[in-house]
Amino acid sequence: MSDVLIELESAAPHDSTDSPGYLWKLAEREPGSCILQYTFLGSGAIRRGDATYLCGPGQALPMAGGDETEYFYPPGASEPWVFAWLNFRGVAAHWRGVIDRHGDVLDLDPEGDAVSIVLQIARLYKSKAFVDRFQASDLLGRMLAALGRELSLSRIEEATPVRRSQEYLRDHHRRPLNIKEVAARFALSREHFTRLYHQETGRTPAAFLRELRMKTARHLLRTASMPVSQVAEQSGFGSATHFCRAFRKTFGATPESYRVQDKNL
Repeated sequence: MSDVLIELESAAPHDSTDSPGYLWKLAEREPGSCILQYTFLGSGAIRRGDATYLCGPGQALPMAGGDETEYFYPPGASEPWVFAWLNFRGVAAHWRGVIDRHGDVLDLDPEGDAVSIVLQIARLYKSKAFVDRFQASDLLGRMLAALGRELSLSRIEEATPVRRSQEYLRDHHRRPLNIKEVAARFALSREHFTRLYHQETGRTPAAFLRELRMKTARHLLRTASMPVSQVAEQSGFGSATHFCRAFRKTFGATPESYRVQDKNL
């Protein structure tokens, strides 16, 4: 078993092909391998079932070993496909989730953190300049975080105000914000925002915010030894009294008794 979470297997900061014979079948690659191929110039292609997608400049192919897909140099292409690539392992389930959520071709900012870290990793690999495998693992983790942030922000920009508000609440629910503040952030009145939210989700934004705070509070009660008043503060509640009342209504127990019960399980 490897002593790093993510293991870099190989990489190249600059590769190219114009060969019609360039074709890789992911089903023949080792399951668990994760591949990211970023295009500088020209285009490549990926085929999944009956669907084929081109990957041009500023786009990348996220691929997983064992998948029933194949990537190749497109027939009839007029210029070489120029790209960088990484091959790593250790996060196959997460990587498949990226593909499922964002598709077979990713639009990436050429000046963004994700592409910058991809190239940093590939250059260090080529020059054999990694201090050790832990440095490579650390950089791969940073790349995945940067990639996730960029892709999530892109989806949020295309989403409705309700979906964007959900992402905002997930990131900021531990702050003592209220629904009026959230609505104002999206240039809506509290009443109009609540009405839109209910129409789209069947519930209120206040209920969603309370659910997020309760999940955080329950996690802190299970894993941290901090006083209940601090749990309330860290979960976004304005007071310990309000927190205890809401917690009991949700879980049928006080925070103190819940913590004791959980330790006895």
